[in-house]
Amino acid sequence: MMKNSISYSIHYDSGKFVYKNNWLLCGNFYDSDGNMLVKRKTKYLTTDSSCKVEPEGYVPPQIIIEYAPWLTYKEQIKKGYGVPEELRYGGGEEAAKKRLAIMAAQQEGVAKIPTAAWKRIVLTPLKDIEKYKYQVPEGKGNRSRGKNIHYIISLNPDGSYSIETKLYWVQKYQLKWN
Repeated sequence: MMKNSISYSIHYDSGKFVYKNNWLLCGNFYDSDGNMLVKRKTKYLTTDSSCKVEPEGYVPPQIIIEYAPWLTYKEQIKKGYGVPEELRYGGGEEAAKKRLAIMAAQQEGVAKIPTAAWKRIVLTPLKDIEKYKYQVPEGKGNRSRGKNIHYIISLNPDGSYSIETKLYWVQKYQLKWN
């Protein structure tokens, strides 16, 4: 039986969104040193918007993405939730402490989002595997690696969304996926 892999990416034209960190293991998450992290340690995701579900070949029965409107980068800086450019990289131990304090404040700020503002998307990969069982994926690829079902989720400023599903061959493993 052919292996299947799952990935998704979230896009939006305006505004900004934040996600609850109930995502599965994601092979495209890295720490600040470039080492692969497959699970973020924060309660909320403010910079990530894509996931390559790990391990390759694992298909979860359900993926739940919870999201809410959030602040733009400029708004985050104004409220003390965003890391200014001068603190982004390097700067020594003092800058690292400031970054951690700002990120902690950001997580606290997200925690204040009202429960009613959170919306939910539920993906059902097992149903899509059945749907695409006999379809040939787009592009070139290695059949022995299997198929990749990729969800493209478009968020609208009003919080509604649409989902487009693409079928690809699993490509050669990429170290930096996104």
